[in-house]
Amino acid sequence: MLKFLINAISRAIGFSRTEAQGSLILILLISITIFLYNTRVASIKHQVEIRSDSSAIEWIKSVHASYQIKENKPKFEKSIFLPKKTTYENRKTEKSSSVNPNKNKSIDIYDLNTATEEDLQKIKGIGPAYSERIVKYRNLLGGFSDTTQLHEVYGLKPETISRLLEQFRILSPVNQFNINSDSIKHLAKHPYVSYDLAWVIINYRREHGDIMSPQELKKIKALDDSTFIRLKPYLE
Repeated sequence: MLKFLINAISRAIGFSRTEAQGSLILILLISITIFLYNTRVASIKHQVEIRSDSSAIEWIKSVHASYQIKENKPKFEKSIFLPKKTTYENRKTEKSSSVNPNKNKSIDIYDLNTATEEDLQKIKGIGPAYSERIVKYRNLLGGFSDTTQLHEVYGLKPETISRLLEQFRILSPVNQFNINSDSIKHLAKHPYVSYDLAWVIINYRREHGDIMSPQELKKIKALDDSTFIRLKPYLE
């Protein structure tokens, strides 16, 4: 077989027998080298694939293990991390108390029917002029029977009246007058009794005698219902 190959190479290329033998040996060596190289490469590739598969398996195992750790991790309630509302409210209350320690301080209450002008001037919006008007009107009435009468004081604003009523109450009764004995001049001094009405009352008293009850005044046509209701607390 070798002789046949040597003769074939010698005839085809024109080499001598010695040159043909050398060429054949060289070809064999190259073939063996290529075979060994391919075998080595295939072995390395196979090992790489095995290692890759092993790495993938290890990665899957590690992911699965970490998932189990997360599943077994104890769950904490939300309230552990969030402050309770009551705690915030308590802090807010403590802060307010420290900023304004006099917030819960008791307020002095005055009697609207006995208060002095100086007492009234403690209210924001009431100066010497308004306090004088309030006292003067109170004296003409004989005292306030209802807090709504403050609106009858000339120039006194509703918001000022609201502030006034935070500290002032009607704690004492009004001064009543005797409609059967008072003169026309005295009757006409009252803010709710005009001079004409006072004259009519005096004439009624002369014709019918003493007025036995406030309800009897309703017989006087000159006295309307609104005036009667306001005047009634001041009648004996």
